[in-house]
Amino acid sequence: MRVNKFVSTGIAVVACGSLVVAAAGPALAAAPEPAPTAAAPDTKAATAQRLETVANLGELLSLAAKIAAEAQSKTPDKAVLADLRQRYQAAADKLLKSVKARAAAPGGLPADAVKDVQDALAKLNKDVTELLAAVAAGDAPKVTAGIAKVVADLQALLAAVPKLAGGALPLPVPGG
Repeated sequence: MRVNKFVSTGIAVVACGSLVVAAAGPALAAAPEPAPTAAAPDTKAATAQRLETVANLGELLSLAAKIAAEAQSKTPDKAVLADLRQRYQAAADKLLKSVKARAAAPGGLPADAVKDVQDALAKLNKDVTELLAAVAAGDAPKVTAGIAKVVADLQALLAAVPKLAGGALPLPVPGG
């Protein structure tokens, strides 16, 4: 089996994403509690919310990588791509919803962290849509370029992870 640079990069991004998600889960769950205030959030609910955000991020990364891998196959299955696209969009919506919920909670995320995730998701959505259009058109050069863009977008989304944790993750960012 011949593996080219984009496939190996995609595999590396997925592997790095899995490592970040695996490392981020406990770090997010163990983030320091906010200083007690008159209306301190329920720590169990806050922990569940952090874990939900990490789970949604992991699901989104996985689905985007699967879309890129299927798009790059010799004969991409359009039905599989349509299913992956639908599941990807649901995961993106869940991630954005959980990020916004964390921002709205007392002691939640800073506004710039939410904006960074929104911007990264918007770019990723645009590039995934363009990639799928290139696959449908059978335009191999655009598919190759689209996969490179999706990989870069996934790396940008991973760069937003430390901000989601409130700076609590001393992790190196892949590709950074």
